[in-house]
Amino acid sequence: MSKYLICDLARSDWGKTQTLLKVIDLLKTKTKPLVEEVIDDIDKFTIFKINGKEIIVSTQGDPNSYQKEGLLRAVNDNADIIVCASRTKGATVNSIYETTNGSYEIIWFNNFYADNKDLSCIPSLKNISAEAIVNLILTII
Repeated sequence: MSKYLICDLARSDWGKTQTLLKVIDLLKTKTKPLVEEVIDDIDKFTIFKINGKEIIVSTQGDPNSYQKEGLLRAVNDNADIIVCASRTKGATVNSIYETTNGSYEIIWFNNFYADNKDLSCIPSLKNISAEAIVNLILTII
């Protein structure tokens, strides 16, 4: 099996962290995490094992955050699937290419987003995005 990195690629304030936190919640319905660390007040680094495959979800995707360290940790841990977040350009995208160094198939993913943040459907959009990521993980493994 190839190794995969699934990246929620979006600009600032598009709900990347909330979507990936929902991915973690959905994966918890499949299995208990082996490791779950809170990096700051919101972000998490979580390791799962499903069907013998290691899946690591690292929610940080902002410049000057734990993003690169989380990616390095996941790559060094030889994760089968890494799920992370990134901005659309710049340092966070570069760190994905630098840390994986061609050893992972990269799948870029854009979560659903509504310009009007007052819409009541916004939580549902994040849930739909998270469900799509989990379905992709389960298809890969």
